[in-house]
Amino acid sequence: MIEFTYERTWVEIETLLERVERELARRKEASFDRDLSTKERAHHMRNYKGLQGATYALRWVLGDREVTKRMVLGDD
Repeated sequence: MIEFTYERTWVEIETLLERVERELARRKEASFDRDLSTKERAHHMRNYKGLQGATYALRWVLGDREVTKRMVLGDD
């Protein structure tokens, strides 16, 4: 069974969200970079979509009223 420590602070969660959002923007930009191969751009897009899910989850945990459980679960 998974054991959670519940030791994360709101500041740690917010800091992680900021880092994820920066990386999200970087990956999105790279996915449109025509100097990269299609395979490389696809790699960046897959990472972008994963980070987008992480962003939704962190925003939901922090109580963002714009993020629904459906968005977190990918049902939007």
